[in-house]
Amino acid sequence: MDLLVRQAEPADAGFVASLLADLGYPVSSEFAAERLAHFESDPASLVQLAEAEGTVIGLVATHVVPRLERELSSCRIVDLVVAANGRRAGVGRALLRAAEAEARRHDCRRLDLASGEWRADAHAFYDQMGFQTRARSYVRRLS
Repeated sequence: MDLLVRQAEPADAGFVASLLADLGYPVSSEFAAERLAHFESDPASLVQLAEAEGTVIGLVATHVVPRLERELSSCRIVDLVVAANGRRAGVGRALLRAAEAEARRHDCRRLDLASGEWRADAHAFYDQMGFQTRARSYVRRLS
């Protein structure tokens, strides 16, 4: 499979909405367009897409986070999703390489992510890619 990883553009909102729905977060194309615009306006944030044969089949969104205890920042993978028809074909690996390149561009020494407890396949993938479980993630919803 010939794969291109590129920066998301406003015209990609429909693809982004579809991928977010695959991840379990159904949103409209209009909402996805707003989120893409937000990421594009923030120099610490980036959305990159994996495209094969003219079709977007994956995305990775990152955000550089300054650290208080260190001089260097971390790069947080905010979202990573590969469409069902692109899984086990190297798309996830390519997206992680793109996220790592973005981290290095910002002189980050660490790539972080959180993954829902129910995503066993994703956890196996992250383990295989060299990620380690180093902390617990806590969430408190604010209304």
